[in-house]
Amino acid sequence: MAETSIIAQLATQFGAPGLLIGFMVWRELLTRSDRKAEREEDMAVRKDRAEADKSLAASLSALVVTIQGMERK
Repeated sequence: MAETSIIAQLATQFGAPGLLIGFMVWRELLTRSDRKAEREEDMAVRKDRAEADKSLAASLSALVVTIQGMERK
């Protein structure tokens, strides 16, 4: 028995409305996967930014301590 494609099955069983709904479902799944990739990329950027902010805060703290130490001399 030959395997038929999902498009052919939708067309024969449900006609044009089936094809339209199939297309809409496919488009939504494609959009969700794109959004997921964007969210993962955004989370990676946020993680890198948080690490940079921590490093900057530590550097500024060390600078403040150094300046305060110079004032005392």
